[in-house]
Amino acid sequence: MMAAVCLVPMVDASDDAFTPIEGDGVIAVEGTGDYTIMYSNPKLAEMTESDISIEYDAKLVDSKGETQSNAVSPSSGDLQNEEAAELEITAPKTAGTYTLEVKYTCKVTGADDEVEYEDETTEKMIIKVVNPVTLSVTLKGDVGSTLDPSGVGVFFYVDGEKVEDSYTTFTLNTNGTATVSYKLIDDLSDGSHTFKVVAAEGENAMIQGLGEEHTFYVGDKSYTALTALVIVVVVLLIVIMVWVYRKPVKNYGKPKSRR
Repeated sequence: MMAAVCLVPMVDASDDAFTPIEGDGVIAVEGTGDYTIMYSNPKLAEMTESDISIEYDAKLVDSKGETQSNAVSPSSGDLQNEEAAELEITAPKTAGTYTLEVKYTCKVTGADDEVEYEDETTEKMIIKVVNPVTLSVTLKGDVGSTLDPSGVGVFFYVDGEKVEDSYTTFTLNTNGTATVSYKLIDDLSDGSHTFKVVAAEGENAMIQGLGEEHTFYVGDKSYTALTALVIVVVVLLIVIMVWVYRKPVKNYGKPKSRR
């Protein structure tokens, strides 16, 4: 369910350099994500006596190609061949599809400052920024249960699939109930979805609410557009009826009698 580590080959690169980006493909609005970048070029291994310079510039752009300010840290720097560097992405407050673009510039110069090799490579990775969905269930211990109500571990399942990082524990309060919640960050399709809470060691019949499926919705579930259209149609009908009712009747006089 969760968008895991991605190695995205959306490459606008030369044939020589390998420039992977690793990191989560989905992050929450105004959340952060860690990404690993690397520039690897086998040609550089043969140039041990030369001065090698590898620089990068990174930015996060939206679907319109507009750069998001202060979204990448550090946004530029120096690299060593085949050594990874870490970037932190701060997601914008607006959900949508964004692209992490990392431009690498490699330049090799000899002892006489003569340029021996140059390479310019751009790597791109799609990142979905989403609004988190908070899933919550109230559980209750059965009357007469001998289960120790402290520290029970559970997992959330979404659309029938186990969410691996959703493990949480709960303790029944004095009323014999507990509420467990999980903030789901995933690129779900619009519409209805299901979730349930299952004990980590399997189904536990001594706690009411475990294994029961619940429904939640993603996207605009309201009928705002349809309602607005209906209102416009009704208003137009009222205007037409008023116009017809108040339309003056023309009087052409008394008709002439037949001769």
